[in-house]
This record gives sequence, structure tokens and C-alpha cells, in this order.
Amino acid sequence: MQLSSKHPLPYRLGLPAWAFEGWQSKYFDATPSRLASYASVFNSVEGNTTFYQIPSEKSIQEWNAALQHKDFKICFKLPKEVTHTQVPDWDVLDTFLDRISPLKSYLGPLLLVFPAKIGSDQVKFIDAILARIPGSFRVVVEVRNLGFFVKQNKLTPILDKYGFHRVVLDSRPLYCGDLQHPDVVRARHEKPNVPVATKPYNGLAYIRLVMHPNNALNSDFIEQWASIVAGYLKNDVETYMSIHCPNNLYCPEYASQFHTALQRAMVSNNTGVKKIPDLPLFPTPQQSSLF
Repeated sequence: MQLSSKHPLPYRLGLPAWAFEGWQSKYFDATPSRLASYASVFNSVEGNTTFYQIPSEKSIQEWNAALQHKDFKICFKLPKEVTHTQVPDWDVLDTFLDRISPLKSYLGPLLLVFPAKIGSDQVKFIDAILARIPGSFRVVVEVRNLGFFVKQNKLTPILDKYGFHRVVLDSRPLYCGDLQHPDVVRARHEKPNVPVATKPYNGLAYIRLVMHPNNALNSDFIEQWASIVAGYLKNDVETYMSIHCPNNLYCPEYASQFHTALQRAMVSNNTGVKKIPDLPLFPTPQQSSLF
């Protein structure tokens, strides 16, 4: 089942990768490629591997070919040599931007994730990086230092200066259950429990929702976000929803659950949309619920 170009999803729904090994033969296949298989269901993805390595020209060409005629966006993460060092490596940034540029219309907002050590007293560091990115790129910024949530006026002026956007990181599901769950223990230092500010910035909402491996703990958060996103869509706010979990194996099913909840919320919240399309079927037939 393919989405009709006349009735696309009214928002972007994606996962933190497209080629996680555990998904192959369970949700996706490699026909004609892993990216094409993934893109037959979801319409966005986070390119988190670029945090560690700039993709080759060959990879860019292959991804471009896999996405031909698809309504799809890749949100690449800036390399760690830019956001996670004392002095940003401008050569790495320039090479990265030049390398991904041929993807053109398939480029979603660039994802700039700053570590918790970058506090609200270091806005000049963030500003310097944003200033280096050409206006032809869109950017979403994620900060993890609590100072930015106490002093909201520290980051907002910089975002407004460039017309960029802010990530909403919601990791609450990780912290509402068993904190000693092996998957959760590994993830907590990477996904801090920061306040959740749902306000869209400069016309875009970019949510990174981090689910718990125990699916029973996620339902309330899925329903909350379905209602919030329905409100965004009612007000024509461009929306990206990226579904995460410490165990990536569960992400496709969690994303499907969120979309179903959003379909209900779009009706119950009187958004004026009677029904949004179902997600296309996974290329690999699902025998039964995994949960």
C-alpha cells in the first residue's frame, strides 16, 4: 500500500534510523534498498550516523536514487566535531553541508544536539555555529542543559535571529517506570529528563519522543502527544514526530501506535479533518502484535 500524492500524511513521522538490523525481515526488507523500503511506510527519518561520520558521495547518490518521487525528508545530525568540542571544526561543518546538499528537496531540518555541558552562559558558542550555516538550510536545536529551561530568553533570541527552530525532547517515559531496566540504564545519560515545552518555534514543531521499552508505560504519553499534535495540525503548524526507544527494535510499532492515536485525536478534537490516511503496511507482513 502506497500513500497517494493527493492524500499525504499531514505531518512527518519517522524513526532514528532506517537500517537498524533488528528491523530487517521483521518490518522492512531491502527491496529495492533499505532506505526505499523504510520510505514506503514513513515520510521522515533522523540521520544520526552523521554525528559520527560524514557520508560518502556514493552514499548520497544512492540515497537520492532511493527517494526519487517520494515525499520524504532526512534530518541529518551535525557531526560531533562541530557541536561536542570546545572549538567547532569549521572544515568538518563545511564538508558536511557540501556533501549532503545534493539531496536538495529530501533534506529536512538539520538536527543540532548540544550536550548538557553547553549551558545558557555559552550561547555565543551556539550562535557561532548557527551563523555558519547558510540560510538555505533549516535547523532545529536541541539543548540539554537545565539552564536553558530556566532562562528561556537565552536561546529564543538566537533562534529568532536566524528563523530556526527548537527541538522538544520528551524523555518522560524513560523515567516513569523501572529505572534499572537494562535498556533504560544505558539511555538515561544520553536522554536527560528535561522539562517539556510544547510551544512551536518559528512555525515548526519538532518532537523527539523517547519511549520506554515496557510498552505498558507509554500509552498515556502517546495519547498526550496525539492530542497536542492534533492541535498543531489544526493550526497549520508544520510538525515532525520522531519516535525513539533505548531498544530501537520497538520503534516501528510505537510509531504505528502513535499514528493510530493521532487519527482518533484528529476526530475527537474537532480539527475539521474527519480522517487522516492510515500508515502504509510494513513491507514485511506482521503476523501478530509484538506486545
